[in-house]
Amino acid sequence: MKNTILGLSCAAVLALSSCGKDKNPVVTQPTAVDEQEVINQFVSVVGNPNYVDIQAKAALLNTSITTFLTTPTDANLAAARIAWKNTRQPWEQAEGFLFGPVEDEDYDPTMDSWPLNRVDVDKLISGTDVINLTSVDALDGFSKGFHGIEYIIFGPGGTRKAADITARQKDYLKYTSQSLLNTTTALRDSWSATGANYAAKITTAGKGSSAFATRKDLFLAITGSMAGICDEVGTGKMQEPYAAKDSTLDESSYSHNTTVDFTNNIQGILNVYTATYNGTKGTVSLSTLVASKNAALDAKIKTQVQTALSAMALITPTFEKAIYDNRDKIKATQDALATLQATLEGDLTTFIQTNIKD
Repeated sequence: MKNTILGLSCAAVLALSSCGKDKNPVVTQPTAVDEQEVINQFVSVVGNPNYVDIQAKAALLNTSITTFLTTPTDANLAAARIAWKNTRQPWEQAEGFLFGPVEDEDYDPTMDSWPLNRVDVDKLISGTDVINLTSVDALDGFSKGFHGIEYIIFGPGGTRKAADITARQKDYLKYTSQSLLNTTTALRDSWSATGANYAAKITTAGKGSSAFATRKDLFLAITGSMAGICDEVGTGKMQEPYAAKDSTLDESSYSHNTTVDFTNNIQGILNVYTATYNGTKGTVSLSTLVASKNAALDAKIKTQVQTALSAMALITPTFEKAIYDNRDKIKATQDALATLQATLEGDLTTFIQTNIKD
């Protein structure tokens, strides 16, 4: 009996002990994420490398154009086209953080206003006014930059041959390419520690920065930029040619690179949010910070970015044709972008307002 009672007592004790653990589970506190390091990683992994990449690709583009102008073969023209697309990729991704000098110094509209003003470009090329770097720099953004180069090397429909490019078109191409390279160099240097060092204004946010009085101000600027490119792509770049059923309003209609541009814009959001660029991933990121306090929100943002990218992948074969034949795919992408934009402007902005305390 004693042994039986003792056995029951032990069982009871074990049962009570087990019940006690269920009622009072050990709570693992989330690991604190250093906000300053999130900022540092954004600059060192995404911001500076992205701008360095743009300038390096623009230099290669300029070299390929020089090669074409020296030896104007179809093969060299094809190489210049590839170099143009290679330069577009980092530029379009950088629009995921469109604040600072790129906006304040008008580098964006100088390089990438669209659609190209073909009337003014054709007038310049068919006229007798001198075409040099000074005259090209004096043009507004709708008459030079990426799309001025695109117009010459691809031509309407993307079918231009090397032999079709005239002497004055070559002059325009030469100096428009040099102007673009100079602008990308100025943009790179605006963030560089050896240049205007805007990066330091970011990393000192809340600690004497002349651009960001608080870290919260910076995080709101980053979030606003991510939401802003959703709006620009969904209600601007996509909507205008879609509504008008006019492919000449597409951002990169001559190269048929429009959907790729859009995809890189949204990839830029993911780069910023996860502190990732060109295969390099930061140790912490805005995603890490959000996940440490609200894992559901972090998952929601990532899922919505991927939903938008997946929707874009269904727009085929080109955006120029899709505005006529694949309108449902465009609309689905716009809806996905609107959903992501709402989350960034709503939930993520509220998260920052609530959790960034400086």
